[in-house]
Amino acid sequence: MEIGSLAEWVESFAEILAVSVALFLPYYQKRKANKEKNQQAKQIIIKTANKLLQQTNIQESIQFKELTKFVSIYLVLATNDATITIIQLGDAILNVIGTSDQLSIKQQSQINKLIDDLNKIKV
Repeated sequence: MEIGSLAEWVESFAEILAVSVALFLPYYQKRKANKEKNQQAKQIIIKTANKLLQQTNIQESIQFKELTKFVSIYLVLATNDATITIIQLGDAILNVIGTSDQLSIKQQSQINKLIDDLNKIKV
């Protein structure tokens, strides 16, 4: 029984590598895209919530309206567990704010805790 020449072995290895890349590249690309989307959503919510902490007249602020629209739209588009968790924390921030125009110290501490929870999420 013959094991073949080095050229045949290299060719076989190259074919196996090509098939592996063809099988797993779409999965890798989708996973990477999801990770980027989750990171972006997380940063938007954190940045906007931090801006809202210092504001008065929150209900009329652009940041509040943007966060409300972002959370409602992104919740419909959520496709994985990490995204859903991130958006639920954003929704929890909106619930803490409620109809307040000025945040109390208790509300600020609750929002800061939710922001910390967002920062702890690994995407």
